[in-house]
Amino acid sequence: MIKHNDQYIAKESLTPLLMVVVMFVLGLYAAINTSEIWCVLGAVFFGFGVIIYAYKYIRYGRITLIIDSEGITIKDWGKTKTYNWWWDIVSVYTSWNVSYFVRFVERRLSIKTSVNGEQYEFHDICLSDLYCRSKSVRKAIEKYAGQSRFDYEASRKSRHYAAKMLLATLVAAIVIFICITFFSE
Repeated sequence: MIKHNDQYIAKESLTPLLMVVVMFVLGLYAAINTSEIWCVLGAVFFGFGVIIYAYKYIRYGRITLIIDSEGITIKDWGKTKTYNWWWDIVSVYTSWNVSYFVRFVERRLSIKTSVNGEQYEFHDICLSDLYCRSKSVRKAIEKYAGQSRFDYEASRKSRHYAAKMLLATLVAAIVIFICITFFSE
């Protein structure tokens, strides 16, 4: 999170890149010391990951979220910028969504814009990939657009939904562990 020149800027985290580099180095170390095929395949796989991330960062830069007095700007992979002007934005809220890919739960910023006054468009950006907190994003939106733009009710509902999903997952994991422990003998 960077605050300068009357803007709130959140840039993409380097954590995935660092994880891929560490996994590549560990795979390379294991491949050199053990010469197992699995270690070599792991080193090659994570080596491709390092190459892809390096290409992305050199060519396109990092994903950036900018909140200022004019609106919300999202700079994404393909050097495309999405401008959401405050006069077009109907509501904004942060949400916790269940994801079944890389993370189980991810934070998102959802932007609802009005096209003709009758139709709505929805834009999302994953906050889990950025160096920012939901609270600081909310405060930046309140500062530049006023409190009327931020939808507290939608944020609360999505937070409760994610909490219920995590609780259900935890209970299911405990039940499965108990069943495996008692019935494995």
